[in-house]
Amino acid sequence: MHDKIQSYLAPRRRDALDLLRRLVEIQSGSRNKPGLDRMAGEMATVLGEVLPDVRTLPFTEHGNMVQAMTAPAAKGRKGIVLVGHMDTVFPADTAFTAFREEGDRCHGPGVYDMKGGLVVAVHALKTLKHLGLLDDIPITVLCNSDEEIGSPASRPWIEKEAQGALAALVFEGGGADKNVVTGRKGRLGMLLTVQGQAGHAAKGGAKASAILELAHMIVALEGLNDGRDITLNVGLIEGGIGPNTVPELATAALDARFLTPQGRQRLEKDLNRIVSRTTIPGTVATLIEQSGRPAMPQSEGNRRLYAMAREQAQIFGYDLPEELRSGVSDANFIAGLDVPVLDGLGPVGDLDHSDLEYILKDTLSERAALTAATIAAIWNHATSA
Repeated sequence: MHDKIQSYLAPRRRDALDLLRRLVEIQSGSRNKPGLDRMAGEMATVLGEVLPDVRTLPFTEHGNMVQAMTAPAAKGRKGIVLVGHMDTVFPADTAFTAFREEGDRCHGPGVYDMKGGLVVAVHALKTLKHLGLLDDIPITVLCNSDEEIGSPASRPWIEKEAQGALAALVFEGGGADKNVVTGRKGRLGMLLTVQGQAGHAAKGGAKASAILELAHMIVALEGLNDGRDITLNVGLIEGGIGPNTVPELATAALDARFLTPQGRQRLEKDLNRIVSRTTIPGTVATLIEQSGRPAMPQSEGNRRLYAMAREQAQIFGYDLPEELRSGVSDANFIAGLDVPVLDGLGPVGDLDHSDLEYILKDTLSERAALTAATIAAIWNHATSA
């Protein structure tokens, strides 16, 4: 089978690059609904060439999304869920819009995060169709439009479709050493608000300065970093109206990461302790969770998927290291359902979220071959058990 997979994909490397170019040249920042709707239309068309059941899901406040299924999945059979996002971090007015090929690399917005991953998924499905396997395997493909802003609209949909699945594969970019992702830290995005008492700065004496209290809390919050389990960053602070006024209000935006559910519990306990104990009399603080994703531990189920994928890679002639990433993805939500999930199946590259973003061209086909073989292995294991 592996020789047949490579024989099918090898002459189609240019097709993969041409599809990537088409997707990258559609500006699809998370807030650019017209661009995202064009992306959804393109993905629906491409997936419609492979799968018999393709649906475009309309959204008012977010870009439209796409769900595509094999015939068994369309009949309600649970199987394998493939997940990829169509949005990028680059806004509609960005100057970073061009796709270009340069040596063994491709550059452009989303080539790595994660339009390259969408191309990998499409070509893996085309390969399975060529091999005659799609008629039997229940596969559901989910393309969402809001991952880069926390998946607020797509999370319930992803969780509904992934619930009870045999496995899920997510197509964020692969690691520099061809790594795939078996675990991710969870994330909390929070807003800390300190309320003080306004006054004239020239009067001196004791003052209920919201900024001064916030400064004390920032030092305590940054002290929660432990080098492994907990990572916390205060990335944006605002407050006050002028240098001669005691600030009545100050805020700080926090990003916190944790490895395990237990780590989250410990983090929340420490956050509540810090916020409840003000240092400056006359001030009070509140902390509101604005977004978040559960941790994706390197579970036994994830490791079983990884072992199957690694076996396929070794047959193809290379090793496949696993990786624990601090960044989050939609794989975190799926892991929270106790569904085995493997992430990082997109092409190898780097420098995402910048205008230097790139992938290695040949890894589009390489990852498509790995994905096709892994899907076949998962299904063979499930049906022979």
